[in-house]
Amino acid sequence: MSWAAVTMRWPAQATQWLEGLDVAKGLASAELVSTALRLGDLDGLATTAPGPVAGAAQAAIATGRAAMAEQLGQAPACLVVTPFQRGVGQGRGYQRFLSAPNLVQVLADKLLDTSGTAVVAGEQHALVVLFLSMRFDQLADTLSRFNALLPVPELLRTEKRARHLSLLEAQKWELPGTGSSLGWGTLPLERCTITKASKQSLSSQLAVLEGYTADSSPLADLTALAARKVAHSAACDQQLKDLQEQLANPTPDASMLTLMLGPGQPAELRRALLAQTSPGHEWVLCAGVMLVGPLEALSFVQELVGL
Repeated sequence: MSWAAVTMRWPAQATQWLEGLDVAKGLASAELVSTALRLGDLDGLATTAPGPVAGAAQAAIATGRAAMAEQLGQAPACLVVTPFQRGVGQGRGYQRFLSAPNLVQVLADKLLDTSGTAVVAGEQHALVVLFLSMRFDQLADTLSRFNALLPVPELLRTEKRARHLSLLEAQKWELPGTGSSLGWGTLPLERCTITKASKQSLSSQLAVLEGYTADSSPLADLTALAARKVAHSAACDQQLKDLQEQLANPTPDASMLTLMLGPGQPAELRRALLAQTSPGHEWVLCAGVMLVGPLEALSFVQELVGL
């Protein structure tokens, strides 16, 4: 398999366990609506008998949780290489560079490295993703698209640093303005440290007093809680639906390349990675991430990047 452009898409096969929860979600939604109606109809009576949703959804919930644990329970070993790491990139000070061939060489050599919490050993698969750029702003933009779906802490820090360096490069020649014309204004007392601390202290005391003066019935509180649960469930479903629609028509991203290797021992994976024709030295500012583990542990990310 050769390098392929990353196509971020919804991992339909890896998230099939979500379909197992549809029955439980439907019963839960119906039960929430029914609970709100029962609370509204209560007239001095209350019952603690649970609804029918628990027993009917128990099997679906158990199946869904088992599938989720099987899919996400195996965490592959993860290695991130960026130009800003000590002993990796070229250059001095803030001006750090790492070309694509050198990045691939570092990733390959790290397959034989036994340091770190996760040691690569035995027959494994490797999933490699390269982030190609020529400027700091390009690197930040490329990493932001990847981190939006699969945030890796080291890549998030690299994105933030690249973004700040691009702003520094663009703004270092800009002179600040001289300000507005001479005239009267207002003193922003709300920014004073004493004023802010006083407002916080007073607000907390007022919140306690308002709690004592609140005159609400437990029935009204339960009705409001049921309504909030319905709204929260609907918002979560809509968020998931929006994400699926966003990834419904993916397009290849040439600034990200991915490669699947294996199975094989670490030395075999290293040779297979170096045997591939990598992007050239024209890509002077690159970063990469390599995931190593069994094929089942990599299936989610493999499908996410379009392999």
